Amino acid sequence: MSKNLYVSPRTGDWKVHWEKETNGAVFSLKEDAIRHARSLVRERKEGEVLSIRVQRADGTFQSEWTYGKDPYPPKG
Repeated sequence: MSKNLYVSPRTGDWKVHWEKETNGAVFSLKEDAIRHARSLVRERKEGEVLSIRVQRADGTFQSEWTYGKDPYPPKG
């Protein structure tokens, strides 16, 4: 199972937060927020799959990176 880390625009700033969580770090620059998100996923546990999803103001996704062994396509 993977966990998503979002980089989302917030009233002139950028917020880095885990999916379904409201708390997170806030940055004035998008690049700083992405750098922070990448540092968080590099600390993942062995076998853990984490994704960074960068959102636009309209809620659509601009970019996504997956770290760890991506389970897609699933075995079967």
